[in-house]
Amino acid sequence: MKQWLSSEFNLEANNHIPEKKLLAAVLQRAITDYLAGEGDLKVSAEKWLMSDDESDFILSFKFICEALDINMFNLRRALILQSRRTPYLFEEAV
Repeated sequence: MKQWLSSEFNLEANNHIPEKKLLAAVLQRAITDYLAGEGDLKVSAEKWLMSDDESDFILSFKFICEALDINMFNLRRALILQSRRTPYLFEEAV
């Protein structure tokens, strides 16, 4: 993991751009499902986003945050605050 992340500063870092876009899309989907989803979709996203799993599994929340250089604790805190403030953030206006 650390070896892959350190390659960001090499000239070869551009080789990882498609992978980072994919990881960002996975994270964005989970955030959208957590903030605007309903039922099992929301529960599943919350479980994944709030997981304390310390593994470096390639699609774990921890792995994706590290790969994208995002502080997972700050992101979680922001998501929790956002979900409390505007539970219908993505709901269309009627």
